[in-house]
Amino acid sequence: MVGDILRREREKQGLTIADIEKGTSIRRLYIEHIERGNIGDLPGLVYAKGFVRNYANFLRLNAETLVQQFAEENGGAPSPVPVEQESTSRRVTLSNVGDESLSSISIGGKSSSYAGIFGKLAAGIVVLVALVGGGVAAISAINSPAKPPAAAPPVKTEQSAAPAAAVEADASDAARAARVDGVNVSVTLTERCWTEVAVDGKSVFEGMIEKGKTENWKGKESVVIRAGNAGALDVTFNGRKFGKFGDNGEVLERTFSKTTKDLKDTLPPTRVQENANAQPRAAKAGDAADEKPTTGAKRTN
Repeated sequence: MVGDILRREREKQGLTIADIEKGTSIRRLYIEHIERGNIGDLPGLVYAKGFVRNYANFLRLNAETLVQQFAEENGGAPSPVPVEQESTSRRVTLSNVGDESLSSISIGGKSSSYAGIFGKLAAGIVVLVALVGGGVAAISAINSPAKPPAAAPPVKTEQSAAPAAAVEADASDAARAARVDGVNVSVTLTERCWTEVAVDGKSVFEGMIEKGKTENWKGKESVVIRAGNAGALDVTFNGRKFGKFGDNGEVLERTFSKTTKDLKDTLPPTRVQENANAQPRAAKAGDAADEKPTTGAKRTN
C-alpha cells in the first residue's frame, strides 16, 4: 500500500509527521490518513493524489509511479488527455446559384469531415431554388457574432451626495471590468500551497506553488481554482483585489466568471446557504451570553 511505503521511507530517513507537514504544507491530519489508508477521510481523490505526489517528491521517491499505484488502489482512473473542442461555429457562403451549377461553396471550420454533409445540403438548396424559379441566392455569415447593444444615454437625476458617490463607484467598477477582456484571476502565495486550476473547462495546472510567487490565469468564460490551504492565497480578479481566498487550512474551490462581483459570487449555492445559516446561529449564541446574569456584583454609592 502506498501509505505504508511513504511511512516506512519517512521513518527510514528519521523524519516525523511534523517534518513532512512543514516541508510540504500538507496538514498533519491528511498525512496521517494517507499513511493509514483512510482515503475516505481525505477531501477527495484528486486532492489525495496531489498530496501523495508532493509527499513522495519530498522523500525523493518516484512520485508518478506512487501516484499511479495510489489511484489503482483506490479505484481511480488516469486523468483523460484534454481534447481540443471542435468549433461549432461555421461560415457557409453560396454565390452565383443559377439553373446550371453552384459556383462556389466555402466552409470554414476545424474539421473537414463535415464538407460532404454541407455539400449535399447545398446541392439540395440549389435544386429547391431552381424549382421555385431559379435566380441568384446568397447565404452568408451564418452564426456571425451579434452586434453589441448601443450604450444607453446618461440620465440626469438629482440625488443626494451619498447615492451619487455609490453610483460613481459602480461606474468606476464597470469601467474597469469593461477594460478587461474575459476572466483574469491572479493569486499571490503567502504560504506554500497545493493548487488545481481549470480555465474554460480545461485543466491547465495541478501542483504546488511556492510561497511568494504570483500566478495568473485568463479565460474567456471562467476560471476555477481549488486550493489545499485557502488562507495562503491573496486573490485579484480583473484588476480588483478580492483579499484572501479562504481560511487557513481550508480546502476550498471557487469559480470566477464574467458575472463575478465579489468573492461570495464564486462559491456554489450550497456553500453560500451554509454561510448564511451559520450567521444566525452565531448571533443567537452571542445573545445568550449577553443575557446570562452576573453574580457577586456589589453596588457602591
